[in-house]
Amino acid sequence: MRIFLSVQHLGSFLVYEPVIREMAARGHQIHLAVSRAESLGWEKALENVLADHPHITWSWLSPSPSSSAFWFELAKTIRLWADYLRYFDSYYAAAPKLRARAEERVPPRLVRLSQRPAFRSPRNRRRLVAALRALERALPTVKEIRQQLRDYKPDVVLITPLVYLGSWQFEVLRAALAEGVRTAFAVGSWDHLSSKALIRDLPQRVLVWNETQKDEAVRLHGVPADRVVVTGAQCYDQWFGRIPARPREEFCRHVGLPSGRPFILYVCSALFWGSPVEAEFVCRWIRSLRDSQEAELRSAAILIRPHPARMDEWKTIDLSRFENVAFYGSNPMDAASKEDYFESLYYSSAVVGLNTSAFLEAAVVDRPVHTILAPEFSDNQRGTLHFHYLLNVGGGVLHTSTTFDEHHAQLTASLRRPPNGPGTNPRFVREFIRPRGLDTPATPIFCDAVDDLLKIPAPSPQRTPAHLLLLRWVAYPIFLALLRIYGVEVFRDDWRRTDREHQRRLELREQERQARHRAAEETRRERERRRAAKTTSHEAAVQAAEAARRRGEADKARRQETKIRDKAARARQRGRAAMRARIRHSAKDWLSRWRPGGQGQPT
Repeated sequence: MRIFLSVQHLGSFLVYEPVIREMAARGHQIHLAVSRAESLGWEKALENVLADHPHITWSWLSPSPSSSAFWFELAKTIRLWADYLRYFDSYYAAAPKLRARAEERVPPRLVRLSQRPAFRSPRNRRRLVAALRALERALPTVKEIRQQLRDYKPDVVLITPLVYLGSWQFEVLRAALAEGVRTAFAVGSWDHLSSKALIRDLPQRVLVWNETQKDEAVRLHGVPADRVVVTGAQCYDQWFGRIPARPREEFCRHVGLPSGRPFILYVCSALFWGSPVEAEFVCRWIRSLRDSQEAELRSAAILIRPHPARMDEWKTIDLSRFENVAFYGSNPMDAASKEDYFESLYYSSAVVGLNTSAFLEAAVVDRPVHTILAPEFSDNQRGTLHFHYLLNVGGGVLHTSTTFDEHHAQLTASLRRPPNGPGTNPRFVREFIRPRGLDTPATPIFCDAVDDLLKIPAPSPQRTPAHLLLLRWVAYPIFLALLRIYGVEVFRDDWRRTDREHQRRLELREQERQARHRAAEETRRERERRRAAKTTSHEAAVQAAEAARRRGEADKARRQETKIRDKAARARQRGRAAMRARIRHSAKDWLSRWRPGGQGQPT
């Protein structure tokens, strides 16, 4: 099977790395179409997969303005406006930050129009959204994307995450439907169906993690229930049944913590733009632990894992004033960083944070998960819909508190929990992460769902109805006039204004990737040269040492032999000297007897 996998960025690729490896192992041909890179270093993961599976291909995919810039930006404007109107629904009344975030993407005049009294009525808003949907369907598809699909001839187009605000991936879905290719949308994360854009054109399959997301797909996005497949969260398969590579003492020594006491893991969050600085909150939290009435908290070690996208806020933070506190962790992209991350969770006695997917991984490892409902972070906690999954699904996984004293009592209870005692997380994990069973990995189920797409007939190519073609050409001069009169006040024109720079960035990224590849190859060759030189030098040194040892032993033997000879010579000299002395003494005695008048003369 030929699979065309469209990912918004390389971070999405990492989420589906297990799936890509499994499908490649099944013999499928895979082409990755990536829109943009990231600043967090995800390229390493892509390069590792390509090294292991050379038959996987990839390319940058972005529409070209040469033929589609006007329509592309008009479609983006329509979608962003419709998504903004979505958040006026009473369902989002407790999540004002979601509406504010969507509003930032909508041209100012359209925001003001949306806030007029006429559109305060849900009925009128639904009419406006329906009109925008008709306009969107009337717009042409992007020729460049359709050409890529024709060139590759995929059996299945798989798209993730699709539902980012203003995402160009909606054009990939429209192009695939226009070409009559089977399509599937894979939900990228736990909050994507509740806090991002609406699904418009319907793919043949929507692959979700759990029944909660299935309900959202049906209720919030209008996807027919028979098109939704619950697979489980394949990105968390890697944490189930995993065993640490290092003993606890070695890990603690590696991160700079004492090994003789339990440690609490604080995992930082991404947070909305403009939120308070979490690093400052973490310092207040540490001080509260050190001032706690609980002796366990005053002496507990603390490991802080920063969020890779918010490292700058830690530059002015001095943690050295706190005893037994370590700051460690990087983006888990390769084997070593993933092992660091897993052991941070595994060896911890409790996990604390605000609102992060690390809570899900802590649940898999079955560690107690805690948070403080801080008023300054309410938009990031109770002000998001997915935060409530942590409280309600499967009985909840999150221990919440509104004061530090209450938080301290909960943490102390977690620290006193027996290390191998039964946890409270399996029910949540079973319902939210592995709904097919705790011992049933999600990755094979996901791949089976993609394989099953071949069992259904390919859809007929979608054609634009005549009345929508007429609407397109009626709307064209109107929108063109609005663009010239009001410009960005009513029209998103990001692509036209930034295209040259965007294309240049893509080229620079490709050049940088090739340069990294060449540098890595040269580094590898240089490493091999150094290794060979080191081996030769080591062998020469060993040989020289052996020769020196032999010379030393020979010299020692000669010295010993000389010493023995000298000793024997001295002994002989002493013997001869003694003999001469005895002879002289005897001669003297004999002569003294023969002297005249001497005593003892012979008679």
